[in-house]
Amino acid sequence: MWLYNTRTGRAEEINPGPGRLLRIYAHGPAAHVGDLRWLLLADLIRRNAEHRHGLAVLACLVVAGEGFPADAMALNLRPAEQTSGPPEWAGPDAGAITPGEVIVDASGREGVRHSVRAGQVTFDGREMTGSAQHPAPEVRLPDLAGRGLDPLALRLAYLSRRHAQRVDLTWAALAGADKALRRWRELVAEWAESPSKPMDAETATRVGAAFDDDLDTPAALRALKQLALDPGIPPGSKFESFLHADQLLGLDLPRDIGRPRCGPGPQPRPAQ
Repeated sequence: MWLYNTRTGRAEEINPGPGRLLRIYAHGPAAHVGDLRWLLLADLIRRNAEHRHGLAVLACLVVAGEGFPADAMALNLRPAEQTSGPPEWAGPDAGAITPGEVIVDASGREGVRHSVRAGQVTFDGREMTGSAQHPAPEVRLPDLAGRGLDPLALRLAYLSRRHAQRVDLTWAALAGADKALRRWRELVAEWAESPSKPMDAETATRVGAAFDDDLDTPAALRALKQLALDPGIPPGSKFESFLHADQLLGLDLPRDIGRPRCGPGPQPRPAQ
């Protein structure tokens, strides 16, 4: 598992010691959808460490002014083991990290740490960090539900870009992500009705390699899109492949299995 270390300016391998323990420490605000990106980054690192590499993970997320936010739960982010303040293992310089920075400690020794940052987020071209002269757009996760959008459409929108790249959110882009998410869930529900087959080995390898390559989530999504369109792969194999990949993606792709099909779901309201 390789991650780009923003403090050294190069990609570095995450190689835990004999204890197989990975520690994650991050802090920052969680006031709007832009803030949720750094929490998602920590979640993706954790999922890859646990599901692909069998590591034990100890996470400490310090969220300004509150405990683990309810919005994070709706985005399928696992709560941290500690949210009250920097743990002892974070060291005396823990408070000096930049808000939104994720520190990954694979060794338990001082000075051997990886710094990972999420890229800038804008909404309709306006920076979500904001300033006194240019206030940030007030867009929160419940606003998506108010427009008929699944909150996990935001997660998919973020996964569609590399974690260090800038993301320009718009209501149109979120509606597109919502449509794609609903379609994948429909397909997974259809494939679930076919005889089970082993997951497609090539797709599993591509998805895993993408996550190990500095969390290249767009490449993982491309592998699944190509699998979905491949007529030569049995539906049962597609089903198992998508479920396996969803352990890393966290999109609740099996949500519609067993539900009656009664036409399209709620349609998102147009932006105003």
